[in-house]
Amino acid sequence: MTRVIGSELLKLRTTRTFWALAGSAVGLVLLIVVLTLSLDDHLDTEQDVTDLLSTAGLSGLLTLVLGTVVGAGEYRHGTIASTLLVTPNRLRAVAAQVIACLLGGLAIALTAVAIAMVVALPWLSAKGAPIPSAGELARDLIGGVGYAGLAAALGAALGALLRNQVAAVVSLLVLIFVVDPVIAGLLEDVAPFTLTGLGAAMSGASGDDGTDLLAPGVAALVWACYASLLAVLAAISTSRRDI
Repeated sequence: MTRVIGSELLKLRTTRTFWALAGSAVGLVLLIVVLTLSLDDHLDTEQDVTDLLSTAGLSGLLTLVLGTVVGAGEYRHGTIASTLLVTPNRLRAVAAQVIACLLGGLAIALTAVAIAMVVALPWLSAKGAPIPSAGELARDLIGGVGYAGLAAALGAALGALLRNQVAAVVSLLVLIFVVDPVIAGLLEDVAPFTLTGLGAAMSGASGDDGTDLLAPGVAALVWACYASLLAVLAAISTSRRDI
């Protein structure tokens, strides 16, 4: 299994899509942090600072897209045939791709978090903003990194299931920006289990409109269950189709 994952990581880091989305994720986080620090003079509480630093979790949105593009890209470019010749076990092949995207997402988020911390902490200190304790910062930032990695894994599983890059990316965007807000507005008890609610819980952001969020560890477990379920469905779907 280690060799299969290594092969998927090699494919991942030798594609322009990975580096383009990685650069976009890091650049987006840096831009938001700098603009917020430059324009917002009301970072008066530790929660305000936590919300700013949790911006690094936004990289999870792009790693989600990255995983989707990678998972469906095997079918678009026809490389799935050679992949399954080397690894005939469909579940193993899908799992290796999902794990590779998980690791890639973690690497992107770690870079984004490191840059956000290097830029934000000295700036916040100079502005006299209250800095949360090291333990709280570590918890929230680790959660944000985990969110980005799990987002990439879920995206890869969904892409492998749908097999069409456009359909998979559009489905994700509709789910996050249309379905999730509707569910949050109509079913408050279900809102914490949406992708948006889980992402906010893991990255340490405060809930909008007083929404209660799950504990970060529980949110990560739920997200991992979603990704695992999609991966199993993708493997079953692939095993029943001719490649």
